[in-house]
Amino acid sequence: MKLIYVMDPLCGWCYGNYKNTLQTAEKYKGQIDFELTPAGMWAGHNVRRQSKQMAGYFIKHDQQIASLTGTAFGEAYFQFIHQEEVVLDSEIPSRAIVTVQQFWPEKNVVFAAAVQKERYFFGKDLNDDVTYRAILGGLGMEPVEFFKHFHSPEMKAATQAAFAKASDYAMSYPTLLLDTGNELVLIEQGYSSFEEITSRIESQLALKTI
Repeated sequence: MKLIYVMDPLCGWCYGNYKNTLQTAEKYKGQIDFELTPAGMWAGHNVRRQSKQMAGYFIKHDQQIASLTGTAFGEAYFQFIHQEEVVLDSEIPSRAIVTVQQFWPEKNVVFAAAVQKERYFFGKDLNDDVTYRAILGGLGMEPVEFFKHFHSPEMKAATQAAFAKASDYAMSYPTLLLDTGNELVLIEQGYSSFEEITSRIESQLALKTI
């Protein structure tokens, strides 16, 4: 069995869900594999640039996300989204996640959560290497090794492959699926509480033991 989590590092709802992601991966560690797949929501032809209109859209939806999930958005983030020169390209933070997934798989979920928090709480630019350097230091990872892979053609190709895989699983984010070996069972789409998520997973585990 395997849990498949489809997300995007520039998705506000995915940030709102990050604590559930960490808790779910930890709860089933050693019991169910946890595969995190970035989706490329704003990549390629869908790359955006921050604007006043987008800032207004973000603020409206982020307030809803915070109210429902209890996840805090930082004041630095609300200042950052008014910087209109910032490009919103999911490929760059997704490539960082894919790099860690391939070379430091045991830190993949916590790294992805940290990437989201850098933008949505600390107001950092996910296009900037400095942002990742700060995360790597906190997780005890070697920056030279990371950036060697992160900027490589191989990781760029692997990221595109991850986007293609994600599109086979879901078109909205976040989505959590359980691969039972026989079928893909939808566990979460949008936002569910941790209790709801674990209840649905436990129901499927119970079916496997019958």
